[in-house]
Amino acid sequence: MRTLLQGGWVVGFDGQGHELIPNGSVVFEEDRLIHVGRDFNGIVDRTIDARDKLVSPGFVNCHLHAAVNAGQTVFIADDKLDYFGSNFIGYVAPRRGAAPPSSITNPKLAGTYGMWSALRAGATTILDVGTMPGGAEEFTKLVGELGVRAYLGPGFRSAEYRFDADRVFWEWNEVNGTAGLARAIDYVQKYDGSYQGRIRAMIYPGQMDTCSLDLLRAARRAADELQVPLQLHAAMNQREFHKILEQYGKTPIALLRSIGFLKPKTGLGHCVFHNRHSWCHYPYGDDLTMLADAGVTVVHAPYKYAKMGIKFESFSRYSAAGINIAIGTDTYPQDIVHEMRWAAMMNRLADESFTVGKPRDVFDAATLGGATHLGRDDIGRLAVGAKADIIIVDLLQMHFGAVHDPIAALVECGNGSDVETIIVDGKTLVEHGKAVHFDEAAMLREVQTEGERIWQAVPDWHWTGKSVDEIVPPSYPIKG
Repeated sequence: MRTLLQGGWVVGFDGQGHELIPNGSVVFEEDRLIHVGRDFNGIVDRTIDARDKLVSPGFVNCHLHAAVNAGQTVFIADDKLDYFGSNFIGYVAPRRGAAPPSSITNPKLAGTYGMWSALRAGATTILDVGTMPGGAEEFTKLVGELGVRAYLGPGFRSAEYRFDADRVFWEWNEVNGTAGLARAIDYVQKYDGSYQGRIRAMIYPGQMDTCSLDLLRAARRAADELQVPLQLHAAMNQREFHKILEQYGKTPIALLRSIGFLKPKTGLGHCVFHNRHSWCHYPYGDDLTMLADAGVTVVHAPYKYAKMGIKFESFSRYSAAGINIAIGTDTYPQDIVHEMRWAAMMNRLADESFTVGKPRDVFDAATLGGATHLGRDDIGRLAVGAKADIIIVDLLQMHFGAVHDPIAALVECGNGSDVETIIVDGKTLVEHGKAVHFDEAAMLREVQTEGERIWQAVPDWHWTGKSVDEIVPPSYPIKG
């Protein structure tokens, strides 16, 4: 079946980069694009009117943790000021003897909500970084049946974060790390290329400070032998930076380089704290040059860090060094359009300049940058032969007003809810703003119920033993 998307602004690809084609047309047959350009005079089976709209490649969300967003209620709790914004430790690390909060969540709902909310904002390729609620088999089936394109794999690590009183410690168990890597290898062999090729596998060691060097080396070998991408949380907070520096005499990035971990198709989640970051004050060496020389991708999640008052220093500095940058949402909202705007704005704040953070730069990161991380030339672009992963953005919205440059309009003014049509692998999942085969309203009702249940359980695992309202009081008093 041939489908024509006619009219509107088409984001084409000229072999080197994106280009804008006003009043353009896109044609796909089955799962591949067969025309991107001006008029198409061939026979088609269906025509979609895209006038006054933006026809864009689907975004590549390169770093996401699929879960119900209730945990984010304590995301920026200010109880742990001595952790310098090491947020996730406070909201996922249980006190000694308590089960982690993930163990009490509804895995099917968490996985569905996490992946669908990212898709709904225009991400047609999504990387769940080792979360896999419900386990590998259940989660893969869920994601495959949703219709998205995804890179998945079970996470593994040598240590778990635990609280003892009000101090975190690392509970090491190398046997668990080794067994986890074995499960990850088995997952690649079993699921890579499943669901008509939409489900691909990656290797996901956990955080740099929770993985032994032996485990990181083994993960690197596995990814190379299996020829799959690899991603690791690294240089993500100050506690990790100084812990690694004290233990090994090297920055996290320099240590990864010394063990041969840094290669193409390798993503470093966040990678904020390089040696020249203003919070590190460590002028010895050149972490950014190491990243560029190795062909590594830095996966930037700007909003998460903005919430903690931490700047990525900076998008333009990394880019000028020759580092490939991709974008991920990490936590909530799973809205990559929202993340593009934050990436641009935080770049301007970090550099104290309005000449950086260009819309084209962050749009490239959300499309071509993600494709580069995965080693693919058939996603993140609209070109003949590429996958039919397409989104249509409605530009006739009050918050857009007059549109001169649709990319600038999307980045500066848009959000994921402006994406009205989503096509993955040639199949329409959302049309005219409505899910084709999915009940969003029912899911959201379940999410609210689940959130309230999770909040009730916070005292059972949180290191303070307090209720959620004691940890993070409501913005205003609630009148009974």
